[in-house]
Amino acid sequence: MKIRAGSKGTGNQTEGGRIRGRGGLVALLAGLLWLLAACGQLPPLPAQVELETYAPITYEELLAPETAKLQAGQKIKVPAYYWQYLTYDPALVRNYLDMIRYPFSWYKLQWFATYGTPEMRGYFDLAALDPSQKRTYELHRLDHIMIYGELASLGPGLYLRVHRIDKIEED
Repeated sequence: MKIRAGSKGTGNQTEGGRIRGRGGLVALLAGLLWLLAACGQLPPLPAQVELETYAPITYEELLAPETAKLQAGQKIKVPAYYWQYLTYDPALVRNYLDMIRYPFSWYKLQWFATYGTPEMRGYFDLAALDPSQKRTYELHRLDHIMIYGELASLGPGLYLRVHRIDKIEED
């Protein structure tokens, strides 16, 4: 008496194996294509900052860019009071798409927070510097500064990519 275990070798298994193999190959190629596309660099900082090309806005407009009709790519200048460099990414959930597009340069951005008044009203933590800029500007808490930068998209919102910071002298 012979007992046979297993299933009949009909060829469907082989075909199914090929289909799964092709699906894996397609997934691998899609992953490689995504990785190549994702290795972009953030736009470089302008070599020359022409101060007259930056539109002045109020700090309140910076806090509510949709209401002020601010858009990505717009060059702005805004007065603020520096608070501190951040040890966390302030928009971790919103910037997932940017992290995917720029995996090697996004993490290098140095985020910092500001207030709109010396009484610490109007907190804004979506301003970012390049590491080289952080070494250039020696900022202290509640320094009154003028920030020149470009608004850039961040998921559904905007962040401020800083081009230059000047201290505002108080009388």
